[in-house]
Amino acid sequence: MLMALLSCSLCSCSYVNSGFDGKRFSKTRHITVLAESPDDALAGFIHDSVLSECNIDVEFVSSEYFIMEYGVVPDIAYMSYSDLITTYYRMNSVKNLSPYLVEYDNYLTDLKELLGDSIYSCADDPSEVWYLTAKSPEPDYRVTFIRKDWLDILGLEVPSSREEFHECLIAFRDNAALLLGDDAAHIIPFLVDNKPNVSCKPLFDSFYDPDISDRDFYLHGYCRVTQDGYHDGLQTLNEWYHQDLLPDDFQSIRPDTKEHYEPIEKGYVGAFCNKYDYLYKNGSDSHIRALHENRGNDAGYICVNTFENADGEYTVWQEDYLDSGIKKIFMPSTCSDPLACLVYLNWLSGPEQIEKIGGYAENNVSVRVSPNDFLLTYQRSYSDGLSAGENDCVSALKTAESMKVIRRGNKCIRYGYLYLMYIDSDTDYYSVYPDSTGIFTCDVICAPEGMFESVFIDEIQRYANSGAFEIFHLRKSEWDKVMINGRMDPE
Repeated sequence: MLMALLSCSLCSCSYVNSGFDGKRFSKTRHITVLAESPDDALAGFIHDSVLSECNIDVEFVSSEYFIMEYGVVPDIAYMSYSDLITTYYRMNSVKNLSPYLVEYDNYLTDLKELLGDSIYSCADDPSEVWYLTAKSPEPDYRVTFIRKDWLDILGLEVPSSREEFHECLIAFRDNAALLLGDDAAHIIPFLVDNKPNVSCKPLFDSFYDPDISDRDFYLHGYCRVTQDGYHDGLQTLNEWYHQDLLPDDFQSIRPDTKEHYEPIEKGYVGAFCNKYDYLYKNGSDSHIRALHENRGNDAGYICVNTFENADGEYTVWQEDYLDSGIKKIFMPSTCSDPLACLVYLNWLSGPEQIEKIGGYAENNVSVRVSPNDFLLTYQRSYSDGLSAGENDCVSALKTAESMKVIRRGNKCIRYGYLYLMYIDSDTDYYSVYPDSTGIFTCDVICAPEGMFESVFIDEIQRYANSGAFEIFHLRKSEWDKVMINGRMDPE
């Protein structure tokens, strides 16, 4: 009890001694922050704003002078590689932020609201926080598009389930002459390419067991092919293939190539899955502009949620891994004012500041950089369609954001398919294994009528022997190392 009282007393004293009232320091604090373009007009705007509102004098330090090994580091730094930060932490070169996040909890509401549970670099051990992972609110998963004008012509309601979606595809197929006239033979009710595991991800996601454990989800690898439910997704696509709802030659259609997007632009495609802004990006060269030129301004798509899971929810499954591409914000051990640094990060994380900084960058011609260069905790890539005020793009974004994101696995484990780079094997799985996934899914989807089960059994065994079994056991070893034995050291 005495120790608890003493702890509370120390926390209370630290608040008082800090001269901070929850919004502003009584005496000016000085901190240094890493920046790609420290002399940009946006840096000056942020400096003046945070000095006025929080009494923090921020000095932006150029990244070209950032040399961690020589101790030439600002108070707030960032990089994309979590393994490197982990190494620095093990060398006592990076501060453990957890005690400060606890002690100054009442002052960091915007920061914690923005980052949520991801504020912990390893959710299973919140006593150690080596860095903060920036928030990326932009949905990077696939959603479903369907021709709205075709639905209207045929008097069909917008589908909201897998069965209704299937009925729409059949209606498109059966009314090809009405919808396309002389081009009826080119109709593609549902566009799938030679990587169905990606292009049909919303369909596969709907078949997964919502109650699967983090461990099992991680062990079944980054592509989910061996996970329960994937079989049912393949069987559905096999049935649709024999109903002439997929392209006859989908095995030869490569993603993001002319053979993939040209049928969409020419107006032959009834539905497909892609990222929410796929149709609207690239301005005057967007796919939706090409569709309008070929089929008139009434031609268009609506973004829909149609693939419900066993609980009736629209879900997107994401492996919970350490994102190798987004900023990791950390404080080197030389940082002498972690409170001021966290207050600054909290100030940056407030919705009003995000909007204000983004607005200043957009409306000031002297700003030459993206707001992301300075909005450390919030990293957004704005779609051309959103910037141009495309109503359909805004609607698609809202549909994507309404999906329930299920994150399984564990952030402490190696990230994504880059795991394959670490495999000590004579086979180059990093380049071979992803392609073998596409070959397997295509071969099973094309199984002759009445032979799906036998083809699936043969192909899944061949696929497993090509590397899936080995990767499964390697992932199990990695899980045991980290989650059971508690070893977090990078290889």
